[in-house]
Amino acid sequence: MQSVPRRDEDVRRSSSTRARSWTLVVALLLTAGPTSATEPSQLGANASLAEIEACVSRNLPEAAGRIEFSVEAIDRGGSVTASRAEIRWRKDDDELARIILQVSEPAKTAGTALLIIDRKSDQPEFFLRLPEIEKVKQVRSRRLRGPVLGTDFSFEDLQRLRDPLDRPGLELVGIAEVDGHAAWLLEAIPRESDDSEYTRVLTYVDQGDCVPIQIDLFEKGDELRKRLRAPKEDVRLVGTAHLPYVFEMEDLRRETRTIVRVEQFESKPELPLEQFTRRALEESVPAAVAH
Repeated sequence: MQSVPRRDEDVRRSSSTRARSWTLVVALLLTAGPTSATEPSQLGANASLAEIEACVSRNLPEAAGRIEFSVEAIDRGGSVTASRAEIRWRKDDDELARIILQVSEPAKTAGTALLIIDRKSDQPEFFLRLPEIEKVKQVRSRRLRGPVLGTDFSFEDLQRLRDPLDRPGLELVGIAEVDGHAAWLLEAIPRESDDSEYTRVLTYVDQGDCVPIQIDLFEKGDELRKRLRAPKEDVRLVGTAHLPYVFEMEDLRRETRTIVRVEQFESKPELPLEQFTRRALEESVPAAVAH
């Protein structure tokens, strides 16, 4: 009777990887935030790598908040698989994040929830709740490797893109244009010890607001494998923050696309820690942020 355990394991792996991909949305959305005394546009084309990194790092999110979004996975033939989800997050006193994802559509995955707790000296902890499994499961990060079912994100994409500039050997290699907008061009080459599926990663950071608006991922043979874009026309000014409301990941080899659309964004100075625990995941987690 090996088929049932294998199915449960597949469900855990697929759903947790898929849920983990939604945290990418938070990470990329929140690389743009309140501007500081040094306006990003004042850095100009001659900015140093340290200045660019500092500019991006100043674009930090509020301590807590909520994002509702939809996802469309488009296959080679044009067929679309749609889903909806919500992410809530908060930062602990030591600035480490806690994130909860809840899937609301489609019906077969509604009720799926994932809790991610960052750890300063170790890998993040993952706790998964599935509608067909009564108990909350702790999922090891190694089980989250592989492609995200129905989307064009892999787990490595999520690890890398959660903090696009936090890469060993990152270099400023020039300036470029993305859809007519000036951008700093940054390059990172994964180390052999990273066991990466990519050989090179290019990140384009908009010079106007320090938002990463394009990321190119190359595989062996220096072939462009994937491209992640956050179109400037879909970047909105919310308060003092520049927030991308649309993301598109394209897999050029598979000829597929995944489009993420933010439908509602709400930042808060604080959300209760009790909402971001394993016990909360075991209970009925509210769909909306408590006011």
